[in-house]
Amino acid sequence: MMKKRSVVLGLVTILLATTAVGCSSGSSTSSSNNSNSSAKKEAGITMDQFNKINLDENNGTSLDDLKKELGKPSSTSTSTVQTQTVDLNTWSKGLGNSLAVGFSNGHAISKHINGLKVNRKNKITLDSFGQVQNGQSEDDVKKMLGDPNGINTSTIAGTTITILTYTSGLKGSLGSNATVTITNGAVSGESQSGLE
Repeated sequence: MMKKRSVVLGLVTILLATTAVGCSSGSSTSSSNNSNSSAKKEAGITMDQFNKINLDENNGTSLDDLKKELGKPSSTSTSTVQTQTVDLNTWSKGLGNSLAVGFSNGHAISKHINGLKVNRKNKITLDSFGQVQNGQSEDDVKKMLGDPNGINTSTIAGTTITILTYTSGLKGSLGSNATVTITNGAVSGESQSGLE
């Protein structure tokens, strides 16, 4: 059991790191492609498209199904943890947002969307962020802080980890941000940098 748990934690760590890198590099690819394209403008990745991606090691959405929906990925990479290989595919469309999906054995096990435009009624402050507590649901967090600018979800060995990232509408120093980690439906951690 401990060996399986360490493999799961290792894979989650790799997926979180590679999807963040994949999305940020995908965004820069997208902006250079957009500046060179003629009149063809692509709409961004929608939350509906993101939400339709099913994560499951045995029955998750396939790469072929996503290619039918989104077209050819902008970039691809591969990572291996012990004996498990994860293929990361990134789509960059429109201005600002990108989608990275990790596949294992042909099935989606992680998905990350970033660059979501959010209009907040109230700025997120250190005090309002401090109201987020372990055990709360994702809906509770969204009611307090609003929609996130990025969502990263991974499902491996029956454990689902979602990280909500907040980068706009914050009261704080330049580059301030906040993240909330949700494990199997309940807040399991939070962190912030530069909030006031």
